[in-house]
Amino acid sequence: MSLEKLIKPKSIAIVGVSEKPGFGRNTAMSALKSKNTDRIYFVNPNRDNLFGKECYESITKLPEVVDCVVLCTSKNTIPGILEEAGTFGIKSAIVFASGFSEEGSNEGIQLENEIIEISNKYNIKVLGPNCMGAINNVDKINLWAGHTHWDLDDNNHGIAIIAQSGFIAAEILNTDFINVTYGISSGNGSVVALEEFLEFMIEDESVSVIALYLEGIKDATRFTRALKMAAEIRKPVIVLKSGRSIKGAISAASHTGSLAGSHKSYQSVFEKYGVITAETLDEFMCLAQTLSVLKGNFAEKTTYAAISFSGGESTLIADIAEENDIELAELFEETKIEMKKYLPEFATPKNPLDATTALFRDEEKIVGLLKTLNNDINVGSIIVGANVKREKDDTTSLLCKSIARAKNEGVTKPILAVPSLEGYRYRESRRILEDAGVPLMSSVGIALSCINKLSRFVEYDYKKNVLKIAAHRKNIEKEAIALSEFDSKKELEKNGVPIPVQAIVNNIEELTVVINEIKYPLVLKINSSEILHKSDVGGVKININNKEEAVIAFNEILENVRKNAPTAQSDGILVQQMAPFGVEIIIGVSNDKQFGPMLLVGLGGVFVEVFKDAVISPVPINKDEAFRMLKKLKSFKLLNGYRGSEACDIDSLTDLMVNISEYAYKNSEVLKEMDLNPVFVYPEGKGVCAVDALIVKYID
Repeated sequence: MSLEKLIKPKSIAIVGVSEKPGFGRNTAMSALKSKNTDRIYFVNPNRDNLFGKECYESITKLPEVVDCVVLCTSKNTIPGILEEAGTFGIKSAIVFASGFSEEGSNEGIQLENEIIEISNKYNIKVLGPNCMGAINNVDKINLWAGHTHWDLDDNNHGIAIIAQSGFIAAEILNTDFINVTYGISSGNGSVVALEEFLEFMIEDESVSVIALYLEGIKDATRFTRALKMAAEIRKPVIVLKSGRSIKGAISAASHTGSLAGSHKSYQSVFEKYGVITAETLDEFMCLAQTLSVLKGNFAEKTTYAAISFSGGESTLIADIAEENDIELAELFEETKIEMKKYLPEFATPKNPLDATTALFRDEEKIVGLLKTLNNDINVGSIIVGANVKREKDDTTSLLCKSIARAKNEGVTKPILAVPSLEGYRYRESRRILEDAGVPLMSSVGIALSCINKLSRFVEYDYKKNVLKIAAHRKNIEKEAIALSEFDSKKELEKNGVPIPVQAIVNNIEELTVVINEIKYPLVLKINSSEILHKSDVGGVKININNKEEAVIAFNEILENVRKNAPTAQSDGILVQQMAPFGVEIIIGVSNDKQFGPMLLVGLGGVFVEVFKDAVISPVPINKDEAFRMLKKLKSFKLLNGYRGSEACDIDSLTDLMVNISEYAYKNSEVLKEMDLNPVFVYPEGKGVCAVDALIVKYID
């Protein structure tokens, strides 16, 4: 069933309307600000009239079956009222009350389960519980239970806000400088989860940007399917993910009952699907507003020219741009010569440009400069220092009009207005810019951080990623068992993973036969699924070059294991050819409880725990993704040739990563984890070799 009646209701009943402060009063006052109030009904059995509207005794006494019922009553009344609404034929509801599953009590969980059962019984779409409501700026419907400065007469649309925190949603809607299309406080999302609202906003043509305040998700498959839809139509999704720290994850889980999940897993999913991530609420709002104003006018290049009217500010921009990996364009000499026509004699044409205060009141020269930079093919976008004041200011007004005029006279490249300080957003000046497609961003530090993230979004191409995951959770709680190293490597070998020649022996006679078939030098290891760290128990001997050394090693390993791991079961000694040393890389897989198997690659061998230089991605991946993962490693220089060393066979390594990712994807229901450490990477053209491996599988 569609969310149409929940988000775009044509008729509404508000149950629990009251003159006392609280949800009942707030929601009634908000609803009366809606464009059409003729089909908004109040339900209060104890009052005949409130706020100039008739009150009805109950839902069943209403003159029509409304699209949406809004419940402003206490938690214990909700199941009964929702049952009444269901029998009356109402198909959507908003529940404000808290005290359900988010508090973790048996009573709260039971109450929420009752809501779920009733909604399923009558096919009711429920927003909440534990939410602040919804605002629809397209159809001018206000069902918000809190205070807001949001203006129903404001027709600047674009952003869909979906927040699992009512407070965060309220703070955003309490500002007057963000272009809201919809505002949704999803609350616990026990019936309609955040993922379903996300799907609706992706499909709604009046939404150009989706901004999610996310604590956790309930359905990873549905969530990533929605992100794939957004990526394919280039609709930006911005996420402010809380629960990034351990304590934050605990707080997020207790807030809405959602699983916060691994922060690194979320980040890798966001990157795969081209999601823009914000670190703070300021960034979140700046990114959303900027994208809503740009309306898809993205630069062809992620290079920037910057104009300010102060030497100090231009220096600051240069510093912060470098810190945020923002590329300032190298201007052509012809551009610099042209710029001199519009600059005072004492000003130097460069990037970033200190245009000096002499240009503050010269509209023609400001327009001329912007047109000149627009004509330089090295420039992708233009940053302009624009300190919009708290109130009307002639100088600021002229600057804004000059920028708008330049856009209207043919400056096609994006212009981004960046103030020195946060908080100065006089409405008239801001609107001059925004009506011309120029966003007024946050203060310079936040703005340049956002510009970096916008650049990554512009560069993102969904066709270069495999946009699917294996989000299976069926086996997460099952017991698991480790395969021995021999069995792990045999399974990988069957799936195209290069391994050394190996065999299992149980006595000296078998050892004598095997060492005649495998080239020296050899490695001998205890082969046991119960001994995962063989070196710790003296279960490994390396660099064995003859039969006598092999016999001694065999006996010493057995003696060491008897002494150091007396209860461990083994199935013999693993004999393998000692692979030539190469650059040591670890490739691993861990089955995330929400997003399924995650592939890890990093600096391997003994350095795994020391440097912790690794990156992850949901599987499966392609070679482009594999290469980008490697490039993120601090140790990538070791692979790419460093101080005269040969470049490694990155092509074979990325092939191996893709191969392992496909194995993990196909076996996501049974694979708990995998560890190939080390994988030796040899010089270009000479391949790779997995010299040790561990596979852990769920028990059926």
